[in-house]
Amino acid sequence: MNWKQVFAAAAVASALAGGASPASAQMAEGVAAVVNDHVISTFDVRQRANLLITSAGLQSTPEMQQRARAQALRDLIDERLQILETATYEIAVTPQEIDSRLNDIARSNNTDLAGFTQQLAQAGISPTTLRTQIEADIAWNRLIAGLYGTRVRVSDVEVRETQERIAANATRPQYQISEIFLPAESDAEFNEMEQGALRLLQEMQRGAPFPAVARQFSRAPSAVAGGDVGWIASTDLAPELQPIADRLETGQVSLPVRTPTGVYIIAMRDRRAGADPGASSTISLRQVSAPTARQSAVERLQRRGGCSDLDSQVAGIEGGVVVDLGEARETDLSPAIRARVNGVAAGSASPVVVDGETANTIFVCGRQTGGGAVPAREEIESRLREQELALLSERYLRNLRREATIITRQ
Repeated sequence: MNWKQVFAAAAVASALAGGASPASAQMAEGVAAVVNDHVISTFDVRQRANLLITSAGLQSTPEMQQRARAQALRDLIDERLQILETATYEIAVTPQEIDSRLNDIARSNNTDLAGFTQQLAQAGISPTTLRTQIEADIAWNRLIAGLYGTRVRVSDVEVRETQERIAANATRPQYQISEIFLPAESDAEFNEMEQGALRLLQEMQRGAPFPAVARQFSRAPSAVAGGDVGWIASTDLAPELQPIADRLETGQVSLPVRTPTGVYIIAMRDRRAGADPGASSTISLRQVSAPTARQSAVERLQRRGGCSDLDSQVAGIEGGVVVDLGEARETDLSPAIRARVNGVAAGSASPVVVDGETANTIFVCGRQTGGGAVPAREEIESRLREQELALLSERYLRNLRREATIITRQ
């Protein structure tokens, strides 16, 4: 969020309003919604809407104000539900933790916490609104991690299948895209999101940056990165998006596309043909060996996999040795080595082999198949874990919405 831009825009708005303070303005506002007997004021909605518009670089037209207020109200309702739910688990966020997050924002704007707080007040932005938003985010992430963090397990099969899919997709067309996703369930929500997506598209055609709009309005996990999805194979896109991406040229942005879960806008940043399936694959290998008396330790290391801290792990095995076999084309490997690592995914290790008085295993630390890089096990595992936690978080919040008593006043 470009806070300098926000400060300037809010200061103008405050001046036009006669310089009323946030506190006095809030007293003059009414009720926008009631969430389980807890009130959300129209003042809070207006403040959040203005932040959405200015930080995304959008024009403050009546239509965009309407869209931003609707988005702001949904965000505030979700935050209220999150705060109420985390309170039932007695999850407390200290003022110091909020200050720490604010300090990060302040440092990114070349000031300190006191200066940042003063800037907010001078610009007519209530510090309480931002602190509440940060409190909800910290508490909710802590709740999700506490409930599901130790229960989310990524199996070796999931990692291997993901790596195999990535390797297979390397020969297919690749797109570097950004996305804006607006979730919807009912027909009314789909219609609302399609109209909202069209308004966002119009603003981007007038010059609003896609990443800024995505950060403020998208509800995909990629929103924190400005909608950046990175390089993705055509077959990894939703079926409804595949033909759209096929037709987009570099630099083009799609019209809103309806999918079963919501409405997308995608931007084609770059595209490339798939790698030559006949291209030789390269592989990076390291061998771990130890006396047969320490075979069980080598087997435990083999099952664990991973090359990031291999040296320190082997140092704990008496007589253990790590030999870097370097990087080579698989076709150049000896038949014996090639047979041992055939089908072993990056970040995993071959079965342990006993040769005389030593036991050894070969770690595949990297692999490029058909010219396309296949991420290591640790990266794939982290990515799958984050995706699962994001799904659990959204499902939890969706259930809270359904069970809550929410009254909105238009």
